[in-house]
Amino acid sequence: MGIRRSFGVWMACLSCVLLPLSAPAVLFTNFSESGSQVNGFQDDFDGAAFDPAWIEIRAGAAYTPGTLFSLTGAGAVQMNPATGDPNKLLLSGTYDALSQNVLALIRVVTDPSGDTDAFRGGVTAGTVTGDSYRGICLHHREPGQGGNGNHFNLLNDGIVWGSATDPTTGGDSWTVGEWKWLRLVYDGYTAQARIWDAGATPEPTGWDLMWSQSGRYGLAGLVTNSIGGAGVFEVDYVLIQAQGLPLITVAGIPEPATGGLLLGLAAFAAMQRRRTTRRTRG
Repeated sequence: MGIRRSFGVWMACLSCVLLPLSAPAVLFTNFSESGSQVNGFQDDFDGAAFDPAWIEIRAGAAYTPGTLFSLTGAGAVQMNPATGDPNKLLLSGTYDALSQNVLALIRVVTDPSGDTDAFRGGVTAGTVTGDSYRGICLHHREPGQGGNGNHFNLLNDGIVWGSATDPTTGGDSWTVGEWKWLRLVYDGYTAQARIWDAGATPEPTGWDLMWSQSGRYGLAGLVTNSIGGAGVFEVDYVLIQAQGLPLITVAGIPEPATGGLLLGLAAFAAMQRRRTTRRTRG
């Protein structure tokens, strides 16, 4: 009877510790800034509401986040089907509008396989507020959308599609449910993109895409589908670097589930020690 009761108390204690902690969509820190200090802004979307620094752009107009970009409640933000163009989640505030580095951990959740141009989702930099929030973007793309297979494509919003990866010759590709790191670096003149698998493999040093494009400067963030695009994406973590942003320690993606388990085990051990002490004293 005592063993069953102890186990029941242990499970209740563990539940109390674990339930308030929202497990992340994935745990990976294989990117170069992990654990270092940078001038930037990071978000693992683990809160009950969006950070007030985010603004949602729907077809060139600003809104409070929550429609095209919604929190999953499990440590990620979902990028939803959309109408109009462009559709973005941007970091507001005063920071370097010309030189930016945007990193995000993204996966495709739903691939409609037929949105001839509207399916897209990724990261953006140099988004000009005075030009209907157009900027430089790095997107997931489907076969026939400016490239072969499930590929990645640079875009100058409203002007021209740029260079793309080619999976048929060994370039980066994606599959539904697969987490990928997307990095976009833009200095007002050249866009550089790097894509690699989430996991244990360190971030590569070379660039997958480079493209000369000038004239964009503004805000950085995330970007989702265009006019009628039905793709669904999830973003687990984002890091935006630019001068003018505060100095932060890059935490990467925390592991609250494991942390909760350790706390639960510690609480159970402490409870058992107290029970043993009371029996000894009695």
